[in-house]
Amino acid sequence: MSGLRFTKWHGAGNDFILLDAFGQSLDATHLSELAQRLCHRPLGIGADGLLVVEPSPQAACRMRLFNADGSEAPMCGNGIRCVARYMLEWHLSDTHALRIETGAGIREVSRTADGRYRVAMGTPHFEPTPEGWLVNTGALHLVQFTDALEEFPLAVQGAALQRHPRFPNGVNFTVGHVARADLARARVWERGVGETLACGTGACALVVAGVLTEQLARTATVHMPGGLLQVEWADNGSLWLIGDAVCVFEGVWYG
Repeated sequence: MSGLRFTKWHGAGNDFILLDAFGQSLDATHLSELAQRLCHRPLGIGADGLLVVEPSPQAACRMRLFNADGSEAPMCGNGIRCVARYMLEWHLSDTHALRIETGAGIREVSRTADGRYRVAMGTPHFEPTPEGWLVNTGALHLVQFTDALEEFPLAVQGAALQRHPRFPNGVNFTVGHVARADLARARVWERGVGETLACGTGACALVVAGVLTEQLARTATVHMPGGLLQVEWADNGSLWLIGDAVCVFEGVWYG
């Protein structure tokens, strides 16, 4: 019986199933449905999202991300680190850096001396709104700050925002608490998933909003429920994300 070969990954607790389209045939017309089946925690493998790694004519590979509900997202800061480590260890063992094509453009990723992965996230776009700062770091986030992070009704408000007329296509929702200029804590409600243990684009959005409101320094650590992410927003506008990428296990799915 043939099956689908996969590896299971996480970045700061944000977990993914990775499928390699270099070495096996995948039906591109059914990836959304496949993501829903694979990511279902009781009935599938279980994950926040499905990463599909494909050949690219302009980069080392192309990354596609499907959320647990089957919707496709243009970019994922945690997922791209997992893809980078996978490519560097399974396909490109003679280098420590690579370019990855995403729905938000080409992103460069390199392995740091301490074994983490550094992602060039591009230049953020942002605007203030009555609901909070709207920040696009490859994925669109609404950012708010609170002094009661643990008690914040993230699931209720995150779900309500998906029906808000200002966000006809939905929006990710990041809520943070600033501990000091170089450290913040955050929770994220991700569109198509719900609350996750970490979100790379959300950590970046939080730091951007924190700098704009003069609460955070341009280099700061974001403590999320699943782990730590480091964000750097350079004076020239470039945004960087640094964090881990962990392979949990590999297997074959016969579902």
